[in-house]
Amino acid sequence: MKLSKNELCPIHGSRTCCGRTTPTGKRSLRMGLQRIEDPRHPRGYREHRSPAEMRRLLKKKIREQNCRCALCGREFRRFADAVADHIVPKGMGGAWRDDHPDNIQAVHRHCNLRKGSQRFPGRV
Repeated sequence: MKLSKNELCPIHGSRTCCGRTTPTGKRSLRMGLQRIEDPRHPRGYREHRSPAEMRRLLKKKIREQNCRCALCGREFRRFADAVADHIVPKGMGGAWRDDHPDNIQAVHRHCNLRKGSQRFPGRV
């Protein structure tokens, strides 16, 4: 995931690290967080987040996890190496995906690819 040019990196605390890119193309306005009522879900609702909201949540999770991957335990060197991982995978629910903060953890991109659509307990 990439940081925009005016966001602080949660790892380095800087605006000039992690290979920034300038935004291109037309910007569209999206709803940040959608709450979907679902009586079959244990909470009674599911959450869908926009990419910007997922980036904010990922930054928060990185800080909560002390800049460490939830699967392998190694530190993140760059923000671009971190991705949001669903603890209960989207592949095991498809349309029933849930972007609630309790279902998201920060992991390395390669750790997330290795995990795939399996359920592994996080280290956090």
